[in-house]
Amino acid sequence: MEYIEIKSKYDLPYLTKHDIEFRGFKYSPIQMSRWVKQGLITKIKKDLYVFSDQKNLLSIEEISSLIVEPSYISLESSLSKVGLIPEMTFTTSCITTKKPISYSTYMGNIQYRHLSSKLFFGYKVVQGKMKPFYVAEPEKALLDFIYLTSSVDSRADISEMRFNGEIFNSLNQQKLDEYLQVFANHRMHHIISQMRKLYAFK
Repeated sequence: MEYIEIKSKYDLPYLTKHDIEFRGFKYSPIQMSRWVKQGLITKIKKDLYVFSDQKNLLSIEEISSLIVEPSYISLESSLSKVGLIPEMTFTTSCITTKKPISYSTYMGNIQYRHLSSKLFFGYKVVQGKMKPFYVAEPEKALLDFIYLTSSVDSRADISEMRFNGEIFNSLNQQKLDEYLQVFANHRMHHIISQMRKLYAFK
């Protein structure tokens, strides 16, 4: 297969083995490796590439949805985005039902944490420039974070996290309770109860 020919068949900046074969071309790992060395394409992971002259068209969020499916952005990445935690995050944190794994990409590092299919909910679709991706609702991102951060276990731990109390109180508390019931985790119930006492505004 020729690079010019295959690129003319694409209207997206990324290509996969499945996409190539779907368009009637024979997939060749050796050819893909040559194109990577020539700088024509950039490898994201096995069988997933992006055209080098278009790679900046994809956001890190869109890339995260391409690497592991199903997945949604959550944890520190979502909490920082809505202002619930003050820290800027340099790793994009995602939830998946698959095994936990990390990737280093040209756009940055992406970490995937595992949750069971029962807990894989509470996210919304966001339309990116090139493709849609999924992002946790802030209530679910908080619960994902608490569930997967076993070191957070007391009011002192909560205080050290420097959560924004005003943002916490702006969350949908009914939704938070509904989602909390699905987790059925005593520690999480205790932490949310402590957060409500700590950040109660008079």
